[in-house]
Amino acid sequence: MNRPQCVLDRCFELFRANRFEDAHETASLGLERFPEDGKLWQLRGMIRHRLRDFDAAGNDLETASLLVPLEPSARCALADCHVKAGEKTLARDLYVHLADDPKCPVELLPAVASGLGALSEYRPALETCRTLARRDPARHEAHFGMAYYLRRLGHPMDSILIHVSRAHELSPATPLYRITLASLLDHFGRRDEAQELLRDLDPKAINCACCLRRISSIFRGSEQ
Repeated sequence: MNRPQCVLDRCFELFRANRFEDAHETASLGLERFPEDGKLWQLRGMIRHRLRDFDAAGNDLETASLLVPLEPSARCALADCHVKAGEKTLARDLYVHLADDPKCPVELLPAVASGLGALSEYRPALETCRTLARRDPARHEAHFGMAYYLRRLGHPMDSILIHVSRAHELSPATPLYRITLASLLDHFGRRDEAQELLRDLDPKAINCACCLRRISSIFRGSEQ
């Protein structure tokens, strides 16, 4: 492979085939020949992140950032590396910049919101979910995320109900949305509607103990 682009192309081919160890070896050999190629550093960092070698991934991505502007996916991976290293302020800053970047792909925004939420940065996580819903209104996880972070921020339950209802409407096959919506309906004294919503849900398909307790509570005292 005589040019960095040839190495990159081969690495991407291996990466897409889920041959991560081979992709890592190819990228490492490429960097021995082309140590100033920022895109190769970036790609090896992404491969190492996928292999869960977070310290090495972070080092590669930091090196890449000195040579080329990082792609949004690489910035998101670097933020995760900072989280793993306990560098929460650096991680937060990267996530916030990604959320504010109009060039950040829609597909990355759920991970950005989740990353902010894991750092207890609920308000920027909420704003990220709002951005996702604005850019792609059909993304059900955006609406459920808004409900979750509104709850964490202490907003009224009726505002939360609106977003959970929308998430369930967009993805009715998602058990978590259905159970959460039923719990909210029950909270507002609408138990008949809550029970109807859960009637055809198979409890054996639910692995979450908390969800099973919610279902049991809604049907307690009922003959159904």
